[in-house]
Amino acid sequence: MGVDVAYIAAWVLPALVGGGIWTALSGRSRWAFDFPAAIGGGWLIGVFVAAGCARLVALADTAHAFSRALPWYVAIGIGAWFAAIVRLRRVPAGSATPIEAASMLSRVLWWLLLAWIVFRFWVIGDEASLRPVFPWDAWSAWSIKPKTWFLTGYFEPYVSMLDWLSNTDRDLRTAASWSYPELLAWVQLWFASAAGAWNEPLVGVTWCGTLAAFALAAYGYWRALGLASWVALALVYGLVSLPLIDAHVALAGYADLWVALTLGLATLAWTRWLIGREPRQLALATGIALCLPVIKLEGMVWLISFCAVGAVDLVPLHRRRLVLWGVPVVLIASALVAALVSSHSGRNWIEIPSLGTFALAWHGVGGAMIASLFTLPNWHLLWYVVPVLLVVRRRRFRNDRAARMLGLMLLIDFAFLFALFFLTTASAWAQDFTSANRLILQLVPSVFVLAAVLLRPMTQPGEVSVATRRRVEASVEQTVPA
Repeated sequence: MGVDVAYIAAWVLPALVGGGIWTALSGRSRWAFDFPAAIGGGWLIGVFVAAGCARLVALADTAHAFSRALPWYVAIGIGAWFAAIVRLRRVPAGSATPIEAASMLSRVLWWLLLAWIVFRFWVIGDEASLRPVFPWDAWSAWSIKPKTWFLTGYFEPYVSMLDWLSNTDRDLRTAASWSYPELLAWVQLWFASAAGAWNEPLVGVTWCGTLAAFALAAYGYWRALGLASWVALALVYGLVSLPLIDAHVALAGYADLWVALTLGLATLAWTRWLIGREPRQLALATGIALCLPVIKLEGMVWLISFCAVGAVDLVPLHRRRLVLWGVPVVLIASALVAALVSSHSGRNWIEIPSLGTFALAWHGVGGAMIASLFTLPNWHLLWYVVPVLLVVRRRRFRNDRAARMLGLMLLIDFAFLFALFFLTTASAWAQDFTSANRLILQLVPSVFVLAAVLLRPMTQPGEVSVATRRRVEASVEQTVPA
C-alpha cells in the first residue's frame, strides 16, 4: 500500500467504521437528516476507535501503528455494520420528518453560506498543512510524546521528574506534560504512521478535519430539530468562522479544540434524548462524553457536569425542584464549612481535580475578561448575540426541557470558570489572555447547541412536552394507592 493511499485510507476509514458504530447505536430513525450526522459524528468516533486500536496493538512498533491496527480496525467496522444492519432489519421504519419547501431566497442564501464555509475550510486547512507544529504548548506538551514514540519506533512511558531522577531505567522519559492523557497522541500516531513519516503538516491538518466533521454532525442534528436549512447552516458558519476556533485549526496542535468538539458532539446527541427520548442517543452521548477525560485533564470537569445534569433530568418532575434546590444548598454549605476549616487551619488553597492546586483569594480580572470576550478579535460578536438571544427567547426555558437542561449544564460550567478565574491564582490565565480563552473555547460548541434549541420550532414530531409529561405523571400518582 503506497503512502498516499494509506494516508487517504486513514481519513476515510474512520468515517466508515465510526459511521457503522453510530448507526448500530442509533438504529433506524424517523429523522431525515441523520446522514450528515452519521458521517460527521461517526468520523470523530472512528478516529478515537482507531487511536484505541493503535494503542492496543502497536506499542512495540509505533512507526507502523496504522498497518498494525488496520486488520483489527476493519474487523470492528465490519462488526459494527453487521450489528447496524441487523438492528435496522428488526426495527420498523418510522415516518421521516418532512423536508420543508424552501423559498428561492433561502436556497440562494444556503448555497452562499455553504460556499463561504467551504472556502473558509480551504483557507484554514491550507494554513495548517503548510507549517510544522508552531504554538508553544502544542510542541512542548501535545506533540512530544507521539513524536518521540514514532521516531524511536516503540512506546516509552513518561514519568514524573522525581521518578525519572530516581530510576536507572534508560527507557523512561519525563516532560512537564508527563501526566497528560494520551488519546490525542495516538490519534497523531495513526495519521503519522499512515503518512509513513513524522510529517507535522499532514498530522496538523487533522484539526481541520475534526472541525469539519463536527460541522457536518451539527448541521444534521440541527436540521432534525426542525431548524430551516439556512438557519442551521448559518449556525454552522457562525461556529466555524470564530477567530479563536480558526486559530486553533490553522495553528494546529492544541487539545482544546478536540475537547470542545467532543463535548459539543455529546451535547448534540444528548439534546436528541432530551427532546425525543431516544435511548440510543443517550447511549451515544454517554459514550462520547466518556472520551473527554482521556483527551485533556479538564475534560473530567465537563464530564462531571454533563453527568450531573443528565442525572437531574432523569429525576421525576415532582421531585426535581427538591434536587435543584437541595444540591446547591448542600454544595454551598459544604463550601462554607470547608472555608471555615481552611481559615481555622491557615490553609488558603484548594485542589481542583485534574487542574492542580490554587491559592484562594479574590482577583479583579473583570477588565481582562471583558476585553477578551468583547473587544479583542477572538469571538466576533458571539458574546454580544448570546445574551440577547437568551433574553428574547427566555420564555422557552419555561416550556422546553432541553433548553433548561442545556442551560443548567452551561450555567454550572461557566460558574466553575468564574470561580476559577476570579477566586484562585488561575486569574493569571485571564490577565495574560492565554488559557482563559482556551477554557472558554471548550464550551463554545455547546453554547451553539443551546442557541439551536432556543431557535427551533416549539413542537416537533415525537417530542414529549413538559405539560404533557406533568399531566401523565400526575395521573400516575393519582392512580397509585397511598
